[in-house]
Amino acid sequence: MKKLFVSVPMKGRTEEEIKASIQKMKKIAEIYEGEEMELIDSYIDEEPKEDCNRGVWFLAKSIDMLAEADVFIGIRECYDWNGCCIESETARKYGIKAYMIPARYVIDDYDSLLRKLHPIVNNVLL
Repeated sequence: MKKLFVSVPMKGRTEEEIKASIQKMKKIAEIYEGEEMELIDSYIDEEPKEDCNRGVWFLAKSIDMLAEADVFIGIRECYDWNGCCIESETARKYGIKAYMIPARYVIDDYDSLLRKLHPIVNNVLL
């Protein structure tokens, strides 16, 4: 059975929201692949040490899991999410079969999430 790595934005989202997106993305990937896949659980609930860069710490854990993947699925708008962008680029550069889907397919009210995370541009862009 192929192993699937799901890259999904986590910042500003609850555990429930993240896990729901992961399940949606898994279903989409299985439709693309035409078969059921084993999900690599990319949700990290462990906390890093206080004296490190949290983003890099989470990314390192994520890349370690990505190394086991046969298939990768992420969002097209990964440029808004550093970790997602690096995971996507890593999958591409290292030959992992990859699918990219619009974030709105798997994140409920994506525009609200962007407004919450980027309040300075609310009046300009949204």
